[in-house]
Parts: sequence; C-alpha cells; structure tokens
Amino acid sequence: MRSLARRSVFRLAAAGAAAFCFATQPAAADQAVEDYVQGILDEAAPILAGADHQTMLDNIEALVDEYVDMRRIGRFVLGQYARRMSEEQEAEYYPLFHRYAKKIYRNTLSDYAGESLVVTGSVDRSERDIIVNSKIKNPEPGSSYANTVIHWRVYRSRDGDLSIVDAGADNVWLAIEQRSQFTSIIANNGGGEKGVDALIAEIKTRLEG
Repeated sequence: MRSLARRSVFRLAAAGAAAFCFATQPAAADQAVEDYVQGILDEAAPILAGADHQTMLDNIEALVDEYVDMRRIGRFVLGQYARRMSEEQEAEYYPLFHRYAKKIYRNTLSDYAGESLVVTGSVDRSERDIIVNSKIKNPEPGSSYANTVIHWRVYRSRDGDLSIVDAGADNVWLAIEQRSQFTSIIANNGGGEKGVDALIAEIKTRLEG
C-alpha cells in the first residue's frame, strides 16, 4: 500500500490476525448492521471521488470522527496497560491517540480514492461484536484492489447504538497492529506509567512526522 500506515498494517500475517478476530464461531449475518455500514460507505463514495486531495482528506477525517469510536479503540490498543494509566496520562493520551488514529484511517481510506465500496455480507461474533465485509464496486480491469475484502468491525452498545471499532483488509486489522506496536513500546520501556509515558512521547513524535 502506498501510505506508511497501510504498509505497516499489511505486513502482519493474515493468518494470525484472522485467528484473533474469528476465534468465536460466527452466529449469523446481521442485516441491520450491514445497512449501517453500507450507509457509511455510500456517504464516503462522493468524498473519495473528490478531485481536490486535501479536501478529500479533510472530509474523510470528518467521517471518521462521526462513526469511529476512538475512545474504545484507544483503550483496546493499550491492552493490559489501559488499567495502569494515571488520570493525567489518560487526559493526555486519549486526545493524542484520537489525532494519531484518525490520521491512519484517513491515509488508509484515501488509497481507495475514486472507488465505491459495497457490503458483501457479515457475521455476528456476538450480540455486540459484528464483522461486516465489503469490496470494491465495479473495479477497473487489472485493479490491484479488485479481489480485496475490506472489513469493518462494528460494536453494538446495550442501547443499540452502532459504531466502528476497527477496520482492515484480507483479515489484517488496524487496531490489532496498533495494539502490537503500543504494548511493545510500553513493555520495552519498563511497563506501567513509565512505559505509558514513553508511548505518549512516541505518539507525539509520529504526529510531528
């Protein structure tokens, strides 16, 4: 993939990520969630078709802000260390992570500029955890993305509200890659609050790059 974020994500072994994401036997398709994701993809189509690149990136960020649960993802990628942050670290980490993850989603989605995506099916991993699959609609002959399966992981709250909590392609997932990176940084810097400080510093460096 052209962007740094996508190159990093898709270096992971697909088999390992698939084992993590689909360890639970899927129950059934979920039409309501499929419709939810298709609505987002329909909203994204004219954005991805935009002629001005910067405007497209800005509009993708707005879309991510509306539909992606960054707080939930930000906690997930910390793994066991999410419970070890001080209140001061939480206040600094979550806004930084929001900016960082939004940049990754923006750069990854921009690789599909000019394309439209269509939902192809879903599986319920549980009542609140649903995987929706999609693909490029009417890809150009020879397109490198023609056979790519793009996944969306949807969380359903107790109140029935839906949000995106991960995305990926061909069984390799953004949040899982981020969790692997982040927990390694924390562990390699002593773990606990010291390790979290190192992670916060690393995120700041990446945002400046």
